[in-house]
Amino acid sequence: MKSFIIGIVALSTLLACNSNPSLQKYLVEKESNPEFISASLSMDLLVQNLDSLSVEEKESIQKIEKINVLALLKDKGEFVLEEERTALRTILNQTEYKSLINFNGADREAKFLYSGNEEDIREVVFFGYDVKMGMLLLRMRGSNIEPNDIFKITQMGDKLNLGAISGFEDLMEDSMQ
Repeated sequence: MKSFIIGIVALSTLLACNSNPSLQKYLVEKESNPEFISASLSMDLLVQNLDSLSVEEKESIQKIEKINVLALLKDKGEFVLEEERTALRTILNQTEYKSLINFNGADREAKFLYSGNEEDIREVVFFGYDVKMGMLLLRMRGSNIEPNDIFKITQMGDKLNLGAISGFEDLMEDSMQ
């Protein structure tokens, strides 16, 4: 009887651990949904001018392995947009994600979060919502990323030739017209 109770408790614990939605699962489900615009890009494909960067800049960039982009435009409907916004808030409010920056306005919301710890950030997430445009989710995954690497990458914005993004930008512009 005792082993039966222990087995039920163990099974319940296992099921409870798996009941939380994950960002990875959300991205996989939505990337094939025609309501969403999605892209998965490797940094090798994304950064076209890696040779022109300093050694430190290259090292920071190369710690990022993949970027996932997911967008839902306002024209898909207010109900769908709010439903997806709520689902993402639930995922991003889990203790696994630590806040870097939060912005909440009447018609806008933006969050920068990360998972992992300060010495080894596994992913950086940006979630943005605008009542007039829709929502955007950007996830950068990598290994051994440190806060200083994120800072360096944000400072390099002007120097990076993000060749693969131009096609995505064109797609976004076309879909908004």
